[in-house]
Amino acid sequence: MASDDDSDGGSSKSRLSSDESHGRDGCGGGSGGGVGRCDKFNLFDEGEEDPLSLDQSKFPVWNWDHVRPWVILRRADAYSDDQIRQIAGHDIIVLEKMNGFKTYGNNEEGSISAAKRIKAVHPNIKTLFYLNAMIHYPGYAANDTYKEEWATRDKNSKTNEVLMFKGRYFWYDHRNLDFREWWITRALEMLSHDEIDGIFIDGIMKTSNRNLCPDGHDAAYFDTATELRRRLPEGKLLIGNALRAKAKGGVGGKGNINHLKYLDGSYIEGWLHSDIAIESVDLMSAALKAGRIVMPHAEPDLSKEQKGELHRMKSLDNKYAFIGKRIGFSLGLFLLCVEPYAYFAYHYGVDASPATGRAAFDSNRFEEITRELGEPKGPYKKDEEFLYSREFEHLKVVVNVETREGTLTVVDGKRHEEL
Repeated sequence: MASDDDSDGGSSKSRLSSDESHGRDGCGGGSGGGVGRCDKFNLFDEGEEDPLSLDQSKFPVWNWDHVRPWVILRRADAYSDDQIRQIAGHDIIVLEKMNGFKTYGNNEEGSISAAKRIKAVHPNIKTLFYLNAMIHYPGYAANDTYKEEWATRDKNSKTNEVLMFKGRYFWYDHRNLDFREWWITRALEMLSHDEIDGIFIDGIMKTSNRNLCPDGHDAAYFDTATELRRRLPEGKLLIGNALRAKAKGGVGGKGNINHLKYLDGSYIEGWLHSDIAIESVDLMSAALKAGRIVMPHAEPDLSKEQKGELHRMKSLDNKYAFIGKRIGFSLGLFLLCVEPYAYFAYHYGVDASPATGRAAFDSNRFEEITRELGEPKGPYKKDEEFLYSREFEHLKVVVNVETREGTLTVVDGKRHEEL
């Protein structure tokens, strides 16, 4: 998994009650769609100006030709040439933690090297460097100047011991101003490289963990991130793992949408659970309407036995064929809200090492992603209880959030083919 916040939403089967707040039409708008009903998630109060004054010219390529893909990946040594070409077929690459440190000595040099190679194939791809908001992962050159005294103290300890997350990692304390400057500086140093287009902040949900964080810590993190935004070089991106439909309040606000006041966009996981699927669609739509990027991540919905079967597969071709049969639900949900600048990742695993991961990461292997889409004819509609649909120039989407099924029907003139 990309993040340490939630498991991706594949297994929730709870029965939903009918949500009449959506009416007959949803938030998903885009070209040809009216104003969606996204009142439940508001980034700005009435009359409030966007503090970012977003310049979308720095955003990744986007159009209605087909679903725009992104990818998140790591490999401890160097990517193969074939993997570099596959990565370069996407619009965004998040160079996840533990990239290239075995070959290049640390994650910073490994990420820069990978970014150079990827951009040599696709100059317009956006490369994002991974930075965790809370967890002090190893393998980074910047760790040489980190001080243990900056770590959070275990509030459940009578001896004021340093808190070790999972018994292994220091847990950051954003109330400490010296730490804050160290954290911001390491991001800015990576952004000084032309090959790195932005920073990806993971672990934002953890900044408000009541069991581990001191009181007021979420506000302290928000100040840190806002300062990073203030000092962000022109033309660079700041993306975070922020949006969650189940987040109910606090500094992040409902859905954690307030974090978009310093972020250009958000990665999203845990959005496929049946009980929050449509609410997640509306949250993404609200972010898109506010001019932000959204990057939902999806893996196939598998039983324990199916996961075991997939894990034992040696052939990547077989893995792609196996997970490709299960793309309909997650892609269908995404298409209910898609508009500029929404990107989709469908894969299994993030470790590209042939020895340890063998991730099936290339979204372009799926015809459902690469084929023609065309502009939408309007926002999504609620046809029946649990049943939602949306039509595009070349595709009709029907999603049942109770049975967790998605039907994608190709429409091309007189030709109709159900996939």
